[in-house]
Amino acid sequence: MGVPERYAVELGEVCVKYGSKTVLRGVNHVFHAGSSTAILGQNGAGKTTILRTIVGVVHPYRGWVKVFGLEAGTVGAKRLIGYLPERPGVYERLTALQNMLFHAELNGLNKATALERSMALLEAFGLAGVAHARVHTFSKGMKQRLALARTLLADPPLLLLDEPTSGLDPDGANLTVSLLREKLEQGSTLIVSTHNPYFARRVSRDALIVADGSIKSRGELELLVFERKVRIRLLRAVDVGVISRLVGDGSTPLTSQGESGVTSEFEVAVRGGEEIAQIVEDMGKAGL
Repeated sequence: MGVPERYAVELGEVCVKYGSKTVLRGVNHVFHAGSSTAILGQNGAGKTTILRTIVGVVHPYRGWVKVFGLEAGTVGAKRLIGYLPERPGVYERLTALQNMLFHAELNGLNKATALERSMALLEAFGLAGVAHARVHTFSKGMKQRLALARTLLADPPLLLLDEPTSGLDPDGANLTVSLLREKLEQGSTLIVSTHNPYFARRVSRDALIVADGSIKSRGELELLVFERKVRIRLLRAVDVGVISRLVGDGSTPLTSQGESGVTSEFEVAVRGGEEIAQIVEDMGKAGL
């Protein structure tokens, strides 16, 4: 599966229109090989369109897209992608196994490998018992599990997943997280579009925040989405060096008491209530 390219995906000044409506406005980003990135944003922000330009089903009127150095949309580039659209569209008149084997044939897998991988993935997603049942009898969650299994079948180095937990119950979501983490450990690149930052947190290190067709911010998901600043006011002024030793260099003094390096109020970045409680406890022990 290893593809010897430093960049899995490169987006250069990508602009896309649907009719007269501009949906992507000069998007620039590089996804490193082996990285895991969540694309977050409201409905209509452009998340799905970014994925579709990488697959090559949407063509920018300006800019360029490369997949492991290949032009997006070419046969060679498509062979490197496992794509789960928001509405996957499994073949309902076929059985689950027939869906898998048909997809395997499209991807050039030999019959023995196709059957082995198909059954292994159906087992992993809890569908082995219904492998020979027609898909029209499946629930929405079962169809989503089948679509996810199909996406992983050819063992592609790049996974593009659009709302992968849609319709899944907690067990299905947990299975998906486990399998995606396994793929990341094996060196796959993951780009997931989702409304759910808590799911994204479980499978992605990095994040893009998209709004109005543009990337508004990018960086580590934990810092972009979950980190918050709290303001702490002390009963007396304290040397800022003491505060830094207690809460780290991320603290920001807000007030001065007329003496350089002394403050009675500061802000600090935290990631939840437990960190706040720990800061309060440490300051109490220090007599503040």
